[in-house]
Amino acid sequence: MALVNVKGYAIVTKSLRCKLERGGIDLTETKTAFNEVVEYYYILISTHPEGVDVPVKENGGWRYYELLTTGDNAQYPLPFDCPSVFRRSAIRKAIGAFKSWRTNYLKWQKRSKRHKQRHALKALRMLRKHRPPVPPRKFNFSPSFDSQMWKEDDGQSIMLKIRRDGQWIWVKFTYQSYQISSGWVKGSPVVVLKGNKAYLTFPVEKYVPATGGVKGVMAQDSVRVLGIDMDLDKNAAICTVLETNARGETVEVARHFIKQPASVKCRKRNLGQIAVRMNETGIIHKGFCSKWWERLHNREVDMGRAIARVIVNLAKGYGCKVIAFEHLSNLTPCRGKYSRRSNQKRAYWLKSKIYLNVNRIAYQDYGILTTRVNPRNTSRLDPWGNEVWRRSEFPTNLLDYLEYQPGADWVGTVNGYRAHSGLNAARNVGMKAILRHKSGAVLSRQPSKVKAKKHCQPKSLKW
Repeated sequence: MALVNVKGYAIVTKSLRCKLERGGIDLTETKTAFNEVVEYYYILISTHPEGVDVPVKENGGWRYYELLTTGDNAQYPLPFDCPSVFRRSAIRKAIGAFKSWRTNYLKWQKRSKRHKQRHALKALRMLRKHRPPVPPRKFNFSPSFDSQMWKEDDGQSIMLKIRRDGQWIWVKFTYQSYQISSGWVKGSPVVVLKGNKAYLTFPVEKYVPATGGVKGVMAQDSVRVLGIDMDLDKNAAICTVLETNARGETVEVARHFIKQPASVKCRKRNLGQIAVRMNETGIIHKGFCSKWWERLHNREVDMGRAIARVIVNLAKGYGCKVIAFEHLSNLTPCRGKYSRRSNQKRAYWLKSKIYLNVNRIAYQDYGILTTRVNPRNTSRLDPWGNEVWRRSEFPTNLLDYLEYQPGADWVGTVNGYRAHSGLNAARNVGMKAILRHKSGAVLSRQPSKVKAKKHCQPKSLKW
């Protein structure tokens, strides 16, 4: 059963994917019947689109099209025999597909008008290449089993109402699933067919206490913020925990360096091997080096989840309420060899994937919020607004004073401030998140004496 809205709580949702044991039972007939009903209602919605935007309470939405096809006075009688819950699920899918196409078409119309106004002749050439989006010609949706289409779910087996030999019958299936933690509630499943395998996907929901957003959290007297600087060289991420009070006095409580996993070297090597194969054959066909690409993709997905989990555990261990990232959405790989450009491209993808995973995991599991700040001057200035020296920018007479090594990635200022460049950027990111809601906050130059408990210390990543 789906959760209902409760005052003071928010509802978070995730998916539970289970392997379905069919026992030789074919589910293709059920999927085909579902898509036939979706196609029928899509054509009907295209003919009468006036009911799409009307609320269901006013006999609009799926209710509007159900009344057109069922009952004694049906204007378009439904030529398929299916349960009412199955039919309504198909109507909702058809409405979603129609709204998606309509949105894309309206965007295309705006683009075409803008091209015509700016460049009359050039717009004609662009319109020939950029054709309007067409409605879907075929449907491949997975059938949804809403209430009255499933029953007797005990975590290992479930009864599903499927179509077999032209009839709707109840069949008991077993599935493999891990046990969900307390607080999560399963909803109606969806059967996904992939080749010879079948999966049962449950939406699971949970109540999380409402925090009032980042603004509401930062309004508290004492708040801890975890600043993150994403690195691409030696470290996957550099973290610092900043604690601020009502007067804006901010201290650094802890710091942590998450080392770059060994799988990054494997990615570089595999991309080089793929580039050599491309150079040898000269022909790139569909499925070229598919196994290597699949390994690369799976490794990147696992890496993003593992690093995100370490960051979330660090924030939970030190009692942080907010996790701050840089808003790096316009990174583009440099020009060069295929392997080098592809490596940078996947590294940038991993950056965004880590942020998305942290945003999801932190709020679902612990109610920790995630925000992003402007990356301007995070590496060029120190936390007090002074310009820093990096690498070859250090004056020669200060190298011995700061014990600077030319190969090390350190920054320093004329005031004697010396720190790791990634740690300096992480401090700036955390301070920007604090200054957004607490103007006048200043980072103390002396670290705090507060220490976290031993069980709060995260373990290093090992691959």
